[in-house]
Amino acid sequence: MAHTAATRSVALRSFNYYWRLAMTGVAFLGFSIGGLILSFLVLPVLVLLPGKRRERSRFAVRGGFRMLVGFLRATGVMRLEISGAERLHEERGALIFANHPTLIDAVVLLSQMPLTSNCVVKGLLATSPVFAGAIAAAGYIKNDSTPWLMMDDCIRALRAGDTVVIFPEGTRSTPGEPLKFLPAAAHIALKSGRPIVPALVQCTPPTLYKGAPWYEIPAEPFFIRIAVREDLQPAALADLGPTPADAARQLTREMEGHFSKELRTL
Repeated sequence: MAHTAATRSVALRSFNYYWRLAMTGVAFLGFSIGGLILSFLVLPVLVLLPGKRRERSRFAVRGGFRMLVGFLRATGVMRLEISGAERLHEERGALIFANHPTLIDAVVLLSQMPLTSNCVVKGLLATSPVFAGAIAAAGYIKNDSTPWLMMDDCIRALRAGDTVVIFPEGTRSTPGEPLKFLPAAAHIALKSGRPIVPALVQCTPPTLYKGAPWYEIPAEPFFIRIAVREDLQPAALADLGPTPADAARQLTREMEGHFSKELRTL
């Protein structure tokens, strides 16, 4: 009996693993096909209609993000817990800093946020035939230009009333390595004068991190925790010092320390 129970347990774990592997593949394939449909069929029609083109485009993109998140959760690939989610729903004209442990961090965050939300996206995605049309129609900010132009785009979006999501690392994290933020995010916070809303993202077990292919899934469903914390005032964290560059460097160090400390408490 014990041998039979053990055999069944191994078989169930094996089935669960291959089920999640197959559903992960379906999710990525569906997301790519959905991106093509949005970019070439849906969004070209939406942007031709009069009035509120960007809001309609973001509504369609957010709908795609929600479908992906819902599929991953319903199929048991991913579990998700968000504390402070109401702040994501209600923020307007805010600057959200988030660490970047997985490929789908932006998807999860933007699926929870209003249509006034913007995001800094990788320049490579903005030139992809799958996603370029959706990114352009939604007006997301590309980081493929010079850092100063990207920062100016973020500040314009904030002044226009958008909430801007930025990943200060500039790329996905590597598990086990300390967080390393780029100073551009700090420059944006200091120059815009907007408070920083920290969004702490934790993924256990690690998956979809930098350099990891989609098919290297963990032995169990991965669990994404997001904790949205209270506002931080940039000027209170950084001595404005002799130059803006000095202030940005200090704020960058403060934010690295703050995120590292807070992530250990999740």
